[in-house]
Amino acid sequence: MSAGSLPGPYDIRPSCYHERVGRHSIVLVTALIAASAVAAPQVEIKARTRLALTKVKLRDADVVEVSGQLVDKLTGEGIAGQTIGVTVAGQTEPALTQPDGSFHAIVSAQPGGPIHVELSYGGNRTLDAAEPFAADTDPAKQQLELAITKLSDDPLGAVIKVSANSDDGPVDVPIALSVARQGSDEFHGLTGSVTANRMTFTVARKEAGGPGMYRLRAAFVGDDHTQAASREVLLELTSQTTTTIEVAKTSLAYEDNLVVTGRVADDDTRAVAAAVTLMSGDRRLAQATTDVDGKYKFRVEAALIAARSAHIQVTADPGKSYVRPSRSPAVELKIADPQPVPVSYTIAAFVATGLAAAAFFLARTKPWLRLRKPTPPAEQDTEVDTFEPTGGGLVAAKPGIVSTLRRPSDEGFAGVVRDTVRGRPIARATVRLVLGDAERTHVTGDDGAFALEGLPAGEHQATVLADGHVSERFAVTVPHRGELRGVRVDLVPVRERVFQLYRRAAEPVLPEPRLWGIWSPRQIVDHVRTKRPTPALAELTDFVEEIYFGPRLAAEGVLDVAAERVDRAIHERVEVPPAVPRALA
Repeated sequence: MSAGSLPGPYDIRPSCYHERVGRHSIVLVTALIAASAVAAPQVEIKARTRLALTKVKLRDADVVEVSGQLVDKLTGEGIAGQTIGVTVAGQTEPALTQPDGSFHAIVSAQPGGPIHVELSYGGNRTLDAAEPFAADTDPAKQQLELAITKLSDDPLGAVIKVSANSDDGPVDVPIALSVARQGSDEFHGLTGSVTANRMTFTVARKEAGGPGMYRLRAAFVGDDHTQAASREVLLELTSQTTTTIEVAKTSLAYEDNLVVTGRVADDDTRAVAAAVTLMSGDRRLAQATTDVDGKYKFRVEAALIAARSAHIQVTADPGKSYVRPSRSPAVELKIADPQPVPVSYTIAAFVATGLAAAAFFLARTKPWLRLRKPTPPAEQDTEVDTFEPTGGGLVAAKPGIVSTLRRPSDEGFAGVVRDTVRGRPIARATVRLVLGDAERTHVTGDDGAFALEGLPAGEHQATVLADGHVSERFAVTVPHRGELRGVRVDLVPVRERVFQLYRRAAEPVLPEPRLWGIWSPRQIVDHVRTKRPTPALAELTDFVEEIYFGPRLAAEGVLDVAAERVDRAIHERVEVPPAVPRALA
């Protein structure tokens, strides 16, 4: 081996110690080569962008003004502070985007006749390059600006009005309307015709695809005197819900069980996924969620109502801004008085109480652990990338035995907000408690800790939220015996929840289902791409990669978009049959 083949200023001596130094050098070079082969490639995910041309206006005989907008392809929000290349007749001028993503450029052009306009954006470290935009237009024609205004909600959808204005004032032109789900580019036209400035139009919720957030696009194709124009806005199509209630028996013995069933549906009679609560006046008797058909069922003891006559009803909360909560009609119940308890029941109750106290003491002290030999710690493979997040929520403290026997007297709520995946405290998380019209809020510091003291008595509705994490909601009752001191609130990162949703569509593509808990997220995404997925699954995989590996924190609102794309990928996989092998054809 020559000195020139080694990395670094090594001194190769032809002495008796040459063999020992040579062996050490070979080992070092081999280790460096192996380390470089094992190192995983670094992949940087960038946010996607889209260019739009707003108008091309003739300023002078040979000068035109070009206006447009740069937006985030996923959220539709404008992107500020970026340089756009505007090319007219081979001459390129730079334009800087404003806070809403709009830009304007003054470019020289050949006088008279149509011109060719091109827009380009090369991207940067965090933003992907936009697809180039090109159009042919005649700046001498009348300029047209479209505007879409939502006038009101309608039982069938939303009432809108499209306005068209030129430099000379309002213009009555035919407009074509189309919609697409937020985060999707799959537009479909709406039936009916619209004339700008003359009439209103109802965007039918059922025709659009149900309640939700939609991209509404209005377009004019242009004519001999007016340039083509388009306008796009986000439109929320809302729906009320109806909650029904059925009670098996309205006259109950004190020892009976109350059975309540019903269904939650929207204005189009479709099933609604919602959290349902059985109420008796202001008291909450039980909670549940609806199934895929929107149905629910409660079974509670009549003794919990503790009244001879009571009215019950069910509240439904879908948890989405565009699907409204509702209450069922109230149902009156008659409950008989309790019957005298036999003496044998009293004795049995005392015995059961004694056994429960003994079991509670044993469960707290665990004396049997002293007899067990210590178990050696299990070896843990640090190379396995476990990405399944634990569930979020409130983890209450465990007060001492003496504290559990005292009356509730603590009026504080304190603890720490933590990330469920990394186990680290979350800074700048908001902890909010609401009781009636009173509200208390605390923002955590770098240690994730919070403390709210002197809270009024009652059941507070708590909400804990942080950027990039799924919000948690729960109830806390004040005063307490110490279980709300030193609590832990776990928040699941939005990107981890998106990857959980992705599992339904991606797991069938893996060689074995068990590999989901063994392979890393990067291995799973790369493997799905190699299997030539369906268009919907390929689009879903790109979406998941951007959310999971991207540099920006994902908002909680992308969960609805992810769920819809997962359902579309699964539906497309079921509809498209597997290819028939050539040997069998």
